Amino acid sequence: METLYIVGNGFDLHHRLPTTYVGFSEYLKRENPAIYDIVTKVISYHYTDDNLWSCFEENLSYIDISYLDDHINEYIPCPASDDYYKDLDACTLEAQRMVGYLSNDLRNAFAEYIRKADSHQVGTEYLLNLDSGAFYISFNFTRTLEKNYGISADNILYLHGTHDDKENIILGHAVDPETFREEQDDESPPEGLTPEQREQWREYKADQYVPSLDEAREELFSYYERTFKNVSETIKTHSSLFNRLVELKHIYILGHSMSDVDIEYFEAIKERVPQHCQWYVSYYGAKEKAKFEDTLSWLGIPEHNYTLFELASLKSGK
Repeated sequence: METLYIVGNGFDLHHRLPTTYVGFSEYLKRENPAIYDIVTKVISYHYTDDNLWSCFEENLSYIDISYLDDHINEYIPCPASDDYYKDLDACTLEAQRMVGYLSNDLRNAFAEYIRKADSHQVGTEYLLNLDSGAFYISFNFTRTLEKNYGISADNILYLHGTHDDKENIILGHAVDPETFREEQDDESPPEGLTPEQREQWREYKADQYVPSLDEAREELFSYYERTFKNVSETIKTHSSLFNRLVELKHIYILGHSMSDVDIEYFEAIKERVPQHCQWYVSYYGAKEKAKFEDTLSWLGIPEHNYTLFELASLKSGK
């Protein structure tokens, strides 16, 4: 294997496929308003609506657990109620519902959105001059390479799945669930308290403890496990391919932002390819070009080992 192509969402957008996360937000708002409402309430605590969707996967790591925690607290049954024992599981059931919306239901809605996008006809004027004998790693969920370029599925690794296999789609963030859990469990008293005040703080926290919330909070924390992009495990799963990267002479990165949520993949690739490997990275606009220069430098790729170009320059016939 001498040549590897890595394609991201910008590749599909070049072909005029409607696959943006902003477009997904409009689809959700129209087709699944319940999911849209929960996502915007939980994440927009940190971000404006535009920033929320334009950097969607990165922002999935900023789920406001405090908001969800307050929400499930409303389902704590009143001890004086005749239905107290009947409603003991209400908190857990509501937590399961909320996390389900934010994980499985969101993923399934996204798969349907991409399925519709993948059904669009691609105009021949957008086709690029690609090497059909090379290997491809696709971060996309469409089958653009197969449908429009005749690339064999045997030569494509769909790193995060495809829309027609939605159960295996990986849509998520880069926050390690264990790190998140440790941060949540590390609830220390505020600094500067006297010994007496620290004791009062502990008594207060003990008074706030509600046993029925433990299971519900475990459900909330499971969100990070369900939506974590475990890069190390993915690389291990496809170790036979990653081990072959030592053979590479050329890498083409087409339409991928090399954002933080996926940067660990590029670190792993850089570690494995030979020093003489040449990188060709497409960019869209001067701002993205400058960003890639910084990213490639951070990865330790010297200037003489990479070329930046506009994706349209690869059009067939150019």
